[in-house]
Amino acid sequence: MTNSEQQFIATINKEIEQGYKTLENIGKCVTVFGSSAIPDDSIYCEQAELTGKMLAEAGFAVITGGGPSIMEAVNRGAKNAGGHSIGLTMQFPDKCIENKNIDTMLRFSNMSVRKHMFFKYSSAFVALPGGFGTLDEAFECLALMQTGKISRRPFIFQDKNFWLPAITWIRQVLKNDYKVIGDYDLDLFSLTDEPQLTIETIINNSSN
Repeated sequence: MTNSEQQFIATINKEIEQGYKTLENIGKCVTVFGSSAIPDDSIYCEQAELTGKMLAEAGFAVITGGGPSIMEAVNRGAKNAGGHSIGLTMQFPDKCIENKNIDTMLRFSNMSVRKHMFFKYSSAFVALPGGFGTLDEAFECLALMQTGKISRRPFIFQDKNFWLPAITWIRQVLKNDYKVIGDYDLDLFSLTDEPQLTIETIINNSSN
């Protein structure tokens, strides 16, 4: 094994240990996925902040990717409502933009370890509008629940205007046309426009 391979393994082990120690006693929490690129004054960030606020008021800590835009809005809503605001951010070689509304921040160099921390400690998941990163996190989460690698928990796609075309494709193409998923897989998630309905779904279906 080369020195670089040994260093890679050591870094992963360190980040896993750090994540476990920091988050193991976090209590019930919800991970919210969302964009780092949508303008802060958009309706999408307004809805994200309201979602974070309502999650905190319902007694949940809130985890995001720790970046700006929708992630920052969620963290701000939770923090301003007196909730525990958590950010799990990535270290990129060309940038590291973090938001200022976080009580507990963890920084990762390995994306797989970071996502493991999202999935391991959350009572539920909410996907707000976002790009490739949001899609990656959301669909990996659904795949892990589908295959039983993590326990089944509430997963809500919030914002019908953004997510409905993708959900329609999943139902029509994946299920009906190609039959690569079944009815059970469609039950892994729900779709809503209202933060209040998101919170109710989480409260009514969370085991933690």
